[in-house]
Amino acid sequence: MFSRRNELESPLILFADDDLDSQQSVFLVLEEAGMHVLFAEDGTQALELWRNHTVDMVVLDVMMPVMDGLETCHKIREESSVPILLLTARGREEDILAGFSAGADDYVIKPLRPRELVARISALLRRTTGRTWANRKQIAFNSLILDLESRCVIDRDRQVEVSPMEFRLLKYLMQNAGNVVTKEDLLHDVWGYAASSGDMNLIEATVRRLRQKLESDPSRPHYIQTVWGSGYRFGD
Repeated sequence: MFSRRNELESPLILFADDDLDSQQSVFLVLEEAGMHVLFAEDGTQALELWRNHTVDMVVLDVMMPVMDGLETCHKIREESSVPILLLTARGREEDILAGFSAGADDYVIKPLRPRELVARISALLRRTTGRTWANRKQIAFNSLILDLESRCVIDRDRQVEVSPMEFRLLKYLMQNAGNVVTKEDLLHDVWGYAASSGDMNLIEATVRRLRQKLESDPSRPHYIQTVWGSGYRFGD
């Protein structure tokens, strides 16, 4: 299966997995995310495609016939610094270390969640190439990615569990990144209350929970800044 690359700004991903169901689900979500994809069914085929196409990233399943993902990763890494992400059903520490020793940049443990995979691919591309790929269905800020379709929040390559209201608040703040939004704005636009009828403590409590989930040091937030006397601002 080959997805034709029509736009120069769209990344080309080489995806190697002998599971046809995985290929189909990944094909759909990568296309929706504005990416293009080459598929291989084993490591030997992946190497051939990699040598004949200029790809922006390689995704390899570890357990493949003919040549497994670890060996394929090692051979590619001997010749190139292209970003490589490994997929495996094995989550033991020694398996993960073996993947990184082979030259992988990231590691995703199955069962595969396709939309989370898209977020991880986007983050790795941005981290290794310095480019942000256009995708209207995601909002990104540094290592934080908000997938608007799957309602998935990824931060520093980990999925963050948030409530529906926390997701709505985070989405609103990220869409207005750099601008100060008042508590009255949030109460009206996120909660749907008139400023005079709502409880501002709702906002403060939700912001506090988000900081606990997103910030390495909630007392010194990196994402959600308090603008004293005004409201909040997302980002620096």
